[in-house]
Amino acid sequence: MRYNGSVTDARSTLTVDNLHPDAPGVTVLALVGELDLATIGALKEAVTDRIQPEAHVVLDLGGLMFCDSTGLGAFVALHRQARSSGARFALAAPRRRIADLFTLSGIDQVISVYDSTDAALDAPPEAAD
Repeated sequence: MRYNGSVTDARSTLTVDNLHPDAPGVTVLALVGELDLATIGALKEAVTDRIQPEAHVVLDLGGLMFCDSTGLGAFVALHRQARSSGARFALAAPRRRIADLFTLSGIDQVISVYDSTDAALDAPPEAAD
């Protein structure tokens, strides 16, 4: 089977920026770009080591333009890792399209999703589980 070169040559990009590098015990990472099979490694590399006992990890999704099933699976895996290590994990500020995907897939029933990063940071520990 032959594919159109413009489709196969397209490369997804994802950047992960630490928004609060000086806040002890709190990590807020901004995801910008597309989260799919090609970029999942960047997410895992940026987040996995930050999930420590009693850490509070928030992923700001305001700049996330696309997320496929691989990305959804990664969010669930990170959430499970956080729970098993005693860390807090939340998603914040998803664009409407991503928020709708969370609702449709049921991710928002498993992982705490907040309208803003501030709301995620201000949530009591039991609410951000």
